[in-house]
Amino acid sequence: MQVVVAGATGFVGRQVVLEALDQGHDVFALVRDERGLDPNLNPGGREQLTTLPWGADPEILRQAFNIEPGALVVNAAGMHKELPGLDPHKVHESIARTVIEVAEGMQASRLVHLSPLQSPTGDAFIHSKAFMRQLIQTCGVPWSILHSAPSYGPGDDLLDGIGAWMVRSPAIPRFLEQVPLQPIWVGDLAAALLQARDGIQEVGGGLILWGKLLEISAEAAGKHLLGPTLSDDTVRRLARAFGHQPLFMDLVPFTEAGFLRHQHGYVVPQNALVELLGHQPRSLDDYLQNEWPYRWEPSPKRPSPRKETPESIEINNP
Repeated sequence: MQVVVAGATGFVGRQVVLEALDQGHDVFALVRDERGLDPNLNPGGREQLTTLPWGADPEILRQAFNIEPGALVVNAAGMHKELPGLDPHKVHESIARTVIEVAEGMQASRLVHLSPLQSPTGDAFIHSKAFMRQLIQTCGVPWSILHSAPSYGPGDDLLDGIGAWMVRSPAIPRFLEQVPLQPIWVGDLAAALLQARDGIQEVGGGLILWGKLLEISAEAAGKHLLGPTLSDDTVRRLARAFGHQPLFMDLVPFTEAGFLRHQHGYVVPQNALVELLGHQPRSLDDYLQNEWPYRWEPSPKRPSPRKETPESIEINNP
């Protein structure tokens, strides 16, 4: 199968490319600048991976790169949170219209779109995501939308944010302790995107409370949660004061609007992940213990120096 991936330089998009290549598909990465493509995606220059310029005429691309009708188009492009100086509505509208044009122009078998779980907050960022979904549903080819809980893996915004906090802060405060989450391994999310079915599906991992996530992360990092429990009002003030500033981005990794979205949690009422994967998803504990870059590893024990006794001393007579 041929797979066209939009957002191939992003956190989830990179994993979709890897998963598709591992499954033996011919992959076309739709990118603005191929220099942003992770070189680890294509070790040895595998012929199955080709880069396509973002915004080029899809019919010309189809003919120039021999993309046959019936290719799968996966859209993992989009802003994952507010960024200073960018209008999320304009960004998401532009992305949606581009991938729709690609899917229709290439006569794709399906357009699969990744979207976060819907949130009851009515901020501009959430509205822009909702508008993006509405546009995808106007596509002239079959479409699928996966609503996903936050994903984790190397380079994520979830567990790496916690790890960076634990590395830099002498005290690890607790907050949002009762907020429920269903974080999903990015590899499982990528595989689910490639198996998406008609309509809208929701995907997520095992249920865990944010407070428990902090505890097991601290345990994996060899640390203790020493700090006080911060009230929601205190965290909102911190987010308002430090949000988007580079120095504090890894300590308070969200704006006030982002905090309000986190406050509602990310629960998947009808989880389709196991059905899409055909097996159980990867556990959070397995990742924290074996792959998380912030995990604590005890230093290997050095052998004790040998104590020499009279019986063990050789005397060499001249």
